[in-house]
Amino acid sequence: MYEEFDGRTRTKIVRDADGVARVLSHADRHVAVKAATPQAAAGAYLSRYGHLFGLKQQHLKNLNRGVVQDPTRAAVDYRFLREKSQFDVTTVAFDQTRFGLAVWEAGISVTMKHNPLRVIGARSTLHHKLDVKRPSAAHVERAKAIDVETLAKCLGLAGVVRRGVPLTINAQKFMIFRYREATRRRAITSPKRDGRPSGHPTLPLPPVHTSIRDGKDYVVRAVYFSFDFPPVRPLHWVAIIEVETSSVLLAYPFIANVMGWVFKADPATLGGPTADAGSAALNRWRSPVKLEGLMAPVDGTQALSGTRVTVADVSTPKIAPPTRPAGKDFKYDARSNDFAAVNAYYNVDRIFRLVEELGFRLADYFPGTTFPSPVDHRGHYDKNRPRGNEVNAHCAGNTAGTGIDYTIFALADTTNQKNPIGIAGDWRIALHELLGHGVLYNHIGNARFKFAHSAGDSFAAILNDPGSKAKDRGLTFPWIISGERRHDRTAGHGWGWNGKIGLNPFDDALDGFGYSNEQILSSTMFCFYRAIGGNASALADKRFAARMTCHLLLAAIGSLTVATSPRDASHFAAALSKADAADWPAQRFSGGAYHKVIRWAFEKQGLYQDADEPKPNNKEGRPPPVDVYIEDGRHGEYRYQANYWSCRAIWNRRHPDRGTAHETPRAGATNYAYVKIKNRGSKKATKVAVRAFHAPASAKLSFPGGWQPMHTAQRSAADVPAHSAVEVLVGPFAWVPKSRQEAMLMIVTAAGDSSNIDNFTAADSMPNWRLVPNDNNIAQRNTTVATKSKARR
Repeated sequence: MYEEFDGRTRTKIVRDADGVARVLSHADRHVAVKAATPQAAAGAYLSRYGHLFGLKQQHLKNLNRGVVQDPTRAAVDYRFLREKSQFDVTTVAFDQTRFGLAVWEAGISVTMKHNPLRVIGARSTLHHKLDVKRPSAAHVERAKAIDVETLAKCLGLAGVVRRGVPLTINAQKFMIFRYREATRRRAITSPKRDGRPSGHPTLPLPPVHTSIRDGKDYVVRAVYFSFDFPPVRPLHWVAIIEVETSSVLLAYPFIANVMGWVFKADPATLGGPTADAGSAALNRWRSPVKLEGLMAPVDGTQALSGTRVTVADVSTPKIAPPTRPAGKDFKYDARSNDFAAVNAYYNVDRIFRLVEELGFRLADYFPGTTFPSPVDHRGHYDKNRPRGNEVNAHCAGNTAGTGIDYTIFALADTTNQKNPIGIAGDWRIALHELLGHGVLYNHIGNARFKFAHSAGDSFAAILNDPGSKAKDRGLTFPWIISGERRHDRTAGHGWGWNGKIGLNPFDDALDGFGYSNEQILSSTMFCFYRAIGGNASALADKRFAARMTCHLLLAAIGSLTVATSPRDASHFAAALSKADAADWPAQRFSGGAYHKVIRWAFEKQGLYQDADEPKPNNKEGRPPPVDVYIEDGRHGEYRYQANYWSCRAIWNRRHPDRGTAHETPRAGATNYAYVKIKNRGSKKATKVAVRAFHAPASAKLSFPGGWQPMHTAQRSAADVPAHSAVEVLVGPFAWVPKSRQEAMLMIVTAAGDSSNIDNFTAADSMPNWRLVPNDNNIAQRNTTVATKSKARR
């Protein structure tokens, strides 16, 4: 993926390796659209900017219509899928269609802010060169008649079903599907872990018809069905069946699993032992907590069942959750199934509560999930281990794959199964399952991203970092000893988005199950978290950064749809940037503070390279084409900076002499401010301008707040060469200090590189601690002001 700037439309465009535009961004200057509704605004926007995605006007004539049930003769067009709103941002998604049928996981989304409606950007997952044959009426009718017997034959399960194993069809629909041989091969072969079969559910699919070609598009019947894969019960699947040959092009279950690890107070995070320790060593790390949301006792007995979560025996081994007499505590040894049950309730319940605390209503964010959500504290995943003697957990999807059906936890350690320690006691693992896979079911209808396993490791690493006493900060699951997933990987060591791993998601040799690319993603997000406060010394600042990062992750995932599931990392980066544009009303935060830091974090992880850069490689990405900045010691980048108010590239002179040494300004007199600017982009910066402000210095400063333009409010500047080759001096800016401590603020902009304040409306305001360090176009310097000397009498 690489980025370019279209000067005519003032649009940043991210293109894939084939040069196809995938992301349009207007973060520098939002696109105002006159429309009564977000859907109408999206249509108007696509009429003006759709050509950047390769769209033609005839593709847009059915934007207000939905997909059809049976294939028609309609050409390629785009049809309304859904509208999703979060805070003051709405994303409108459209399916790509042919014959009136949705193309599997292909479409366009347009994201906009409200009041007034103005577009932030758009994303495309459309298939270019869509070439598909319309099936005959007879084949269509045959596909509509698929029943259990036919489905079983297609899946290679006829004999199994005849022996009485239940198979149930839940729903069916026609779609367009692009066949990928490698994806199907992975779906029918159980990947191995440590040289052993993983136990991941697969089906004995017959070979496809000889006419089926890799990379070709077909009209298919998507059949959603239930077929248990002992011990996983119930288990829901989808099969993609080609209409003419009845070949199953793909079949997979709505389930995901992880091999171990995590907890809010897992002992290793608190500075204690790993999961293989004995009960006595582990017990001292227990803490009494209130179990929120429990239902009232029944006949004097309290169960672990509440409004959000219910602990239930979903799979083998058959171990019922504990109950207690009303009013009695649930207190057990750490190495016991009962202790695991209490943790299962507490950890999953607090994850749902966290989602609400971060600004999302459960009913809106988990639309396909039924509450209370079942959780099994002691089950298993691997069919070869029916007694649950494995380090594992998994979150399963419902019949349609659009919500959570249940979550199962196994063990955290297998060395002492007489006194088992449950993995439900690790909040990191629970975060991986629920916020990694559970959220994806509800928004993209799948357990995993296309480019990585999930974002679960990101949530686990970031939320547990503030206050952690773990010995290794970069180890994502420090309590679990069987495996090492990390969130401090670098592009230079082969963990970049354009390295071998990043370019080959889910490759059996490089990226089994997508866990290696998940480490690339968690390393990217941990870099972002550290930049916005995760590297602060104050615990409160770390916690704010963690919650803000996770708020943005949830908002980005919540904006996705089945049709616009991110194809690669650049798509997800774009979704994060658009999520940042939204205000967070409950916290009174205006949006738009972090999109440049998001882009930088992905750049450091190897994204955004030049189109002609040989790949794969272990290099970092490139800056935006134009990226003007004021040198604050970070060279235009976004490493965490505690002191953002002492930028030495801003200074004062008492005379307009272009001197470069700072002079203490004089009160009540005209002083002259200067600034030096650079450009770390690859292209010359043009139409450069600098605005200058001042205000009484205060830790509570916000913009626009008490800031006043200097008497010389703005100056144009010379073009700024690329690659930080030259520092351009701009000034003087005449101003008169009005207090004993003053703050000077400089804001530089150029064509293709606006500052974050340029999208402010009259209602927007942002504290300087969020504004200044997260936008390299902006810098601040505080200075003491010399008072006037009194004249002699």
